[in-house]
Amino acid sequence: MNELLILAGSFALAFLIETLVEYLVGEPINHIPKLMPFKWLMMYVSAGVGVGLGLFYKIDLIALIFQREATVVGIVITGLAIGRGSNYLHQFVGKFFPGKPIPMG
Repeated sequence: MNELLILAGSFALAFLIETLVEYLVGEPINHIPKLMPFKWLMMYVSAGVGVGLGLFYKIDLIALIFQREATVVGIVITGLAIGRGSNYLHQFVGKFFPGKPIPMG
């Protein structure tokens, strides 16, 4: 059951990060013409927030796959995946956890 809670938490964070960065960073960029050249920064903001929350919550999907203890490297990689967005995380989980129900965030 712990695996499903970690996966569900990862999906929830990925969805929230994707949604909130789009709302808090993307919308101002779309409505302020001088900021339009900086739209590419959104993916780095998402990655930073994802890594930050991954470190805060100590989420390590790599450790979950290999059934080991969480490491900083695994947490950072998981944070990058979470920051990338919920669709990316859904593909990752579907590939490494075949046959298990995938919680939808």
